[in-house]
Amino acid sequence: MSRVLPRAGSPIETAAMRKVTWRVVPLLVLGYFVSYLDRINISFAKFGLEQEFGMSATQYGFAAGIFFVGYILAEVPSNMILAKVGARVWLSRILVTWGLVAAATALAPNLTTVYVLRFLLGVAEAGFFPGILLYLTRWYPTARRTKIVATVMVSIPVASVIGNPVNGWILDTFDGAWGVDGWRWVFILGGVPAVVLGIVGFFALTDRPEKARWLTGPEREWLASTLAAEEAERAASAPRGHWAALKDKRVIALCAVYFFVLCGAYPLTYWMPSVIKGVGRGLSSTQVGWLSAVPFLLSAICMYVTGRLVPPGGSTRPVTVALIISLVTFAGTALLLGVPVAAFAVITVATMAAQTAKPLFWAVPTAYLAGVGAASGLALINSLGNAAGFVSPFAVGWIKDASGGDTGLSMLVMISANVVGLAVLTGLAISARRRGAAGLVGS
Repeated sequence: MSRVLPRAGSPIETAAMRKVTWRVVPLLVLGYFVSYLDRINISFAKFGLEQEFGMSATQYGFAAGIFFVGYILAEVPSNMILAKVGARVWLSRILVTWGLVAAATALAPNLTTVYVLRFLLGVAEAGFFPGILLYLTRWYPTARRTKIVATVMVSIPVASVIGNPVNGWILDTFDGAWGVDGWRWVFILGGVPAVVLGIVGFFALTDRPEKARWLTGPEREWLASTLAAEEAERAASAPRGHWAALKDKRVIALCAVYFFVLCGAYPLTYWMPSVIKGVGRGLSSTQVGWLSAVPFLLSAICMYVTGRLVPPGGSTRPVTVALIISLVTFAGTALLLGVPVAAFAVITVATMAAQTAKPLFWAVPTAYLAGVGAASGLALINSLGNAAGFVSPFAVGWIKDASGGDTGLSMLVMISANVVGLAVLTGLAISARRRGAAGLVGS
């Protein structure tokens, strides 16, 4: 006779989830924070790269974006390996490797070396975020996962909130220290924390609830049984196996949606300091850093609150609303650039909407994919979606060079991305409703 599991909201569930959250989430948040910091610190190193190597806007867009070429190529294989060897070993390996590559960028003697190291940084970091998503499916039931994913992804705007002022301060304070230029210190001081976190993660992470000696027996049993039941339910409609997930039409549609979501978000990350420095003439690097942090600080708050208000279930409606707000406010920013205070207020709202759309999106595929197909499916969505990290910053740089520095015209990249993303997402929702919303929920 099988044992009856504790009901939802029982003391055992509450205790287990509290322990899991305190054990798992802080390390993942810190790791994702550092990963994003090491992607975007080139936005401040840009000023030194321009002076030392004569880098143009197009070349900067290429340097920012080539990271994602390596990232895309290595993403799916990385997550397949993680599914075999476990998150503890593989996430720790990713952290240490990318930390070393990030710090090595400080040694670059020319732009070609910068390009190569940015490419290798993408290869090294590949699999980290989808690995986190896969790892969270092994620790959190569906009803709790949206909130936790949103909490982890708050690291994105927080990386800009903290990273922009810190990078500005590094440029102003460390420039010339020990004979090293400030832009090189940006890379050094960004890479070291990843190595430290990788070592800590190797000893702190646990692959599955069954191996968690820090949970009591009843807590392990409740969590493992609950997750197994949900996995079996998702497996009924999800693609089975790696190749089935990679060929699944709904997975491909989700790749397209995430690509356009990120096309609306990445240019903000890479170009915000430059835009503010151009509009606010005479600002120091530290002042630019603090002003660049404001939209991302409010985005972090918005992401955290939204993650707790949106009901679980994988609905496409919340991300649709976020994209509509993003579209309207990007258009407003382009029209208001001649009024700096108004433009700054509107682009702040655009940043909040564009950043919040990301965790809202991930509620959809994590409620759909299961088994080994989840490893490859989540990696494919994240890797192809992150092609936006190459395409959109490069497109913005190309438009700015071709138009003589017209920032308003370059915002067509974000505006058009939101329009197409909404169209694909609407088609996905309509298709889901026609199937009776099996697997992917459209309302």
